[in-house]
Amino acid sequence: MATDEQQRVPYMFNRDFRSSIRLNYNHWLVKEVAGYLVHPSIPKKDAHLRIADVGTGTAIWSLETAAELPATVTIHGFDISPHQFPPATSLPANVHLHAHDCFQPFPAAFLHSFDVVHARFWLCLVNDPDAPALLANLVSLLKPGGHLQWFEPLPLSARTVRPAADFPSPAVDRLTVQWHKPKPTSTYDWVEGLPAAYRTQGLQVVAADRIPLPPRYRFFWGHSQLAGLEDVAADVKMLGVERSDALKQWVGELGAEMARGAAVDTAFTCVVGRKP
Repeated sequence: MATDEQQRVPYMFNRDFRSSIRLNYNHWLVKEVAGYLVHPSIPKKDAHLRIADVGTGTAIWSLETAAELPATVTIHGFDISPHQFPPATSLPANVHLHAHDCFQPFPAAFLHSFDVVHARFWLCLVNDPDAPALLANLVSLLKPGGHLQWFEPLPLSARTVRPAADFPSPAVDRLTVQWHKPKPTSTYDWVEGLPAAYRTQGLQVVAADRIPLPPRYRFFWGHSQLAGLEDVAADVKMLGVERSDALKQWVGELGAEMARGAAVDTAFTCVVGRKP
């Protein structure tokens, strides 16, 4: 299995309990938004399904999916770091967690062995040039007839929502721009291009859903973004004192604008592909 040092894009967040709370919060929020854990187009009648959860984080998706399906279903969660895994003693017998860098090839024992592969919230970890290799690794896990489900926010859908047309929202506007273009040298084009990328990898696109964020959840999605930025700002060692302080100031300004009704609205996508 691979180690933390082999990760291509530095992980910008911490892995403490606060970070785990944010991951779990995001899970429950998007489960409400989407209305499912496993996309309705994916067959779930087989009592002996094998499921892979890549980038499992706290394993919350794996655990909740295991609770919805028969105990004879087997779920394997993979993440580059085990630091946010629940204690092994708390896992059900059919959930198994592994430390592995998903940008690297998977061990032979896992290849072509899964009925369902689940991926979600890779947005901040993948640069456009890295996406094809990651996708190829995920496809390598699928059996013939298996399904890949990938869920992400749609960055180019981000827009500022104001409580009134003349409401000043420079901090939220800046966040909206960052959704569109995170860095001068990178984009999130790979997310918008997932259906085409699936076809390039030989998958049949079963679904490419665009899921709007209900207005009642905008404030709560804002909390998630604040928590993520605050998490990054806390890493003085990575950013340096000056950048860390500037980011903390921006988080404060964002929080104030959001508390008065400004928000970044984003849609989400779930793309499902089937391996012939």
